[in-house]
Amino acid sequence: MDNLEKRKKKKLGFKALFWFLFILSLAGLIYWAFSPRPILVEITKVTQEKYQQTLKEEGKTRVREVYQVTSPVNGNLHRIELHPGDTVQAGDFIATVDWPSPRKIQSPVSGKILRIHRESEGPIQRGETILEIANPSALEVVAEVLTENAVQIPAEASVKIEDWGGCDVLTGRVRLVEPAAFTKISALGIEEQRVNVIVDITSPPEKCVRLADAYRVYCEIILFESEQALTIPTGALFRDAKQWAVFQVVDGHAKKTNVEISRRNSEKAMIESGLTLGDQVIVYPSDKVKDGSLVKSMF
Repeated sequence: MDNLEKRKKKKLGFKALFWFLFILSLAGLIYWAFSPRPILVEITKVTQEKYQQTLKEEGKTRVREVYQVTSPVNGNLHRIELHPGDTVQAGDFIATVDWPSPRKIQSPVSGKILRIHRESEGPIQRGETILEIANPSALEVVAEVLTENAVQIPAEASVKIEDWGGCDVLTGRVRLVEPAAFTKISALGIEEQRVNVIVDITSPPEKCVRLADAYRVYCEIILFESEQALTIPTGALFRDAKQWAVFQVVDGHAKKTNVEISRRNSEKAMIESGLTLGDQVIVYPSDKVKDGSLVKSMF
């Protein structure tokens, strides 16, 4: 009898344990089902690094000093035997015009024939251009820049000259932002005010020996740079009324934080105040992220 009672008590104990564990598991399941889940986000840190703000524009090379040789009289031009690329010395006879007797024209400088405007024999008017002479290695770059961007270019700004066909990135320096702008119609048919920015090529001549007059290049003009700047990805910023803000990650929660930025480009923003080195922020926050949201890094 005692054994029977013991077995019954043992059985009741197992049942009680089973129901306890079942209720505990059910409570845990309900808690998990209804508890808030963290939003998966991309998180990065405020870093200190070199920061550059640049302006990239298409440009065109041109020879600095071009000498146009023109006919001094009305007459008959003899056929020009020179060709573009031929080397001439100052004082060389390069053309002949009959008026009424043959009148020889001399090269005003030493250099190379850049262009020939009149090659064939025939009548020519006084002042008509025959050919052009220049030193083809003495190049500069002309970039047409929007006026609202040109006003940001500092004096003697450094320039990277890229995508010109060679392997090396050439260096340059802004020599002049011309004092007068002009109107140009963009590819989209929009009137734009642009101004010529003149860039001297500072790379050694042997690095750009293949460049010549009127070649297309791309100029990356450095508007501003700092060696030790606090930066975050531009994608972390959003507008909060009239201020910039980010979602800072604090103890696993998103905290809306207003920040002041001094500069920004397509990739990075330079922080003036509101964040410190090492702070964590959310990059490209979705509409699900609110102030106080529980968040978790997706990586």
